[in-house]
Amino acid sequence: MLHIRKSLLTTLAILLLFPLLFMPHSASAASSKEKAVSKANAKIIYLTFDDGPSAHTGELLDILDQYKVKATFFMLGPHMEQYKKSTQRIVKEGHGLGLHGVTHEVSKFYKTAYSGLKEMQQANESLNKAAGVKTSLVRTPYGSKPYLKTAYRNALLGQGGFHLWDWNVDSLDWKYKKDHQKVYNNVMSQVHKVNKNGITPIVLMHDQEATLKVLPQVLKTLKAEGYQFEILTKSVQPVNFWNDKR
Repeated sequence: MLHIRKSLLTTLAILLLFPLLFMPHSASAASSKEKAVSKANAKIIYLTFDDGPSAHTGELLDILDQYKVKATFFMLGPHMEQYKKSTQRIVKEGHGLGLHGVTHEVSKFYKTAYSGLKEMQQANESLNKAAGVKTSLVRTPYGSKPYLKTAYRNALLGQGGFHLWDWNVDSLDWKYKKDHQKVYNNVMSQVHKVNKNGITPIVLMHDQEATLKVLPQVLKTLKAEGYQFEILTKSVQPVNFWNDKR
């Protein structure tokens, strides 16, 4: 009798534990599938800032943190060295890293086929000096057209191994520094247009005081519309005016 009772208890314990053995795996598989579907249907957007770091980068990073947003910074060599702590914070908080050269002057950056390459290499050394990292992402001053001719691109991307990025949404925050509604309208209208055409928006903004006034409104609206902010990396295929995929 005792033997039968023990057998029944053992059988009951196995029956109770059996579903649990498979539950974690099933839940995990379902969770992974849901994430994959969510990723495929996600509305991705890349927010980028040029010309920093600056005296206003700290406040800019505070706003991004408040909205749980990551962005990509295309930075100037001298600024990275001048605002070392801001450069380090950008790296520490997981934002995307890009180079914008040294001089930001057409006559100097585009002087020869190799002058741009040298500026980007120098800027990379400034980034490494300030934060102990390097990057292969670059955005040339005033965009790659019309100044970055074939020979210049071959030097920068071929010999230098850099990846060239421009944008498809221009906020014009550099132009309308006092008209924040104009900047907001520019961003939203262009984002909606490129998204309608099945293109991922890459927004150009600047690390400057005026941009701080409109940024919260832009982030709030884009998040409400379901956009997910991601950073540019070397694993993302470059988007530039020359359609150069190197």
